[in-house]
Amino acid sequence: MSTATEFNGRMRERGVPTREQDQLDRLLADLRGAAGSDTQIGYHASVAVNAWRRPPRIQVTGRAHAGRTTVLHALALMSAAETGPVDEPGTPDPELDADIVVYVLSGAPLPADRRVLATLAPEHTVVVLNKADAIGSRWGDAVVAADQYSRELGILTLPVVASLAVRTRAGAVTDDDMATLRRLAATADLSLTLSPDLFVSAAAGPDVAEREALLHRWDLYGVTCALSALRSDPDIGPHAILQLLHAVSGIDPLHRLLHRRYEQVSALRGGELLDELARLAARAVPGAGGHARDVLEDYLYGDDAMWLGLCAGLANPSVAHLAAGYPSPAPADADDALHRAARWRAVVSSDMSPVARRAALRVHNGYIRLWERMSSAGL
Repeated sequence: MSTATEFNGRMRERGVPTREQDQLDRLLADLRGAAGSDTQIGYHASVAVNAWRRPPRIQVTGRAHAGRTTVLHALALMSAAETGPVDEPGTPDPELDADIVVYVLSGAPLPADRRVLATLAPEHTVVVLNKADAIGSRWGDAVVAADQYSRELGILTLPVVASLAVRTRAGAVTDDDMATLRRLAATADLSLTLSPDLFVSAAAGPDVAEREALLHRWDLYGVTCALSALRSDPDIGPHAILQLLHAVSGIDPLHRLLHRRYEQVSALRGGELLDELARLAARAVPGAGGHARDVLEDYLYGDDAMWLGLCAGLANPSVAHLAAGYPSPAPADADDALHRAARWRAVVSSDMSPVARRAALRVHNGYIRLWERMSSAGL
């Protein structure tokens, strides 16, 4: 698991750790020869490192028939798993204990949905308003509904058409699809896409089999969007149609949100790892044939740990809003690092909770270390 992403090689050489330069393996190897009589130090450090490296768990849950399985397939995330349905008669609700919970709705939240969602931490939960194409008469209606549920539930809610997202992930717009779509875009009445029955009606023409195949492959919402695109641009190609259908499924905003939550969970785990290593260092007994405390403290004051602490501080919910304008955790240059360090020093000095102040101090110390490395001040 890398502790840094999206940074160029020059930045990586200046104090931002990478998987290739991961010091944790070296730490564990050094502890094996430094523990002396306290053999449990290395064991507990290894447990803490493995816990940090384990991918965050994601659960996809919701009531029966909301589309949990379809959302799971649309996301295609290896660390995601579907739970049993919520509010199933004769069955207890699933235990929702993952790092991130994706709760699927197929309409307005019912009392059972609200009951379960009230028990979940908003920062670790995402609500998916699935089957958004069935809400109102246009996409904007689904967006308005999702915004309303976000306010009511206190949890960010995103509209998605998961069935279309699955189709765009698994299939392609074929030549036969394009031939039928172009013919319909040029000749068919707009009312043809008002309902599935109208779309496959024999009264609309002799190409019933072609329309049935198109409906089976792309659903009515996908067909409607493709026809609209072709009426606007008759020369649009099949690849562009596929990209458009993927975009109108709404799956990309959900992916981006889950990516941010995933990174936040990983960053916070980095802070937990540092806390555990600090506790192990404090309990390590100097002498007695071992120097585990020295090994742990060398790591905790090193670049790798400073970077983990910086990322953990930025991800802390109590101060995360203060870093909302940063394009990335890493500064652009030494001046940017010093500017960020000064800003977070001011945050540390402000009237904040102990948790927020500790997170801000980690960010400040991390930027000071990066400034030292990028400006050569620490050499």
